[in-house]
Amino acid sequence: MTVTFYGNITRYTNGDKTFIAKNHSTLRDLLNELSDNYGENLTAFIDSRDSCLILINGKGIMLSGGLDSPLDQNDKIDILPFVDAG
Repeated sequence: MTVTFYGNITRYTNGDKTFIAKNHSTLRDLLNELSDNYGENLTAFIDSRDSCLILINGKGIMLSGGLDSPLDQNDKIDILPFVDAG
């Protein structure tokens, strides 16, 4: 599965914009791999509900089970920062 990072999230991924992940059964498992690879700062940023949007194949995770959303090896995960207009 492919994870794509957008915008300022790349400051937590050492500048990486994409990551090829192992096969995971849930989004939570995938996030654990990302934390192992990039560190806890990325996890803390993602866990902050007001900071980013996670899409699985173009659909928000709240429509598919949140962090317990099931994943398939061919899934495309996008992690996008929210933009602060204030």
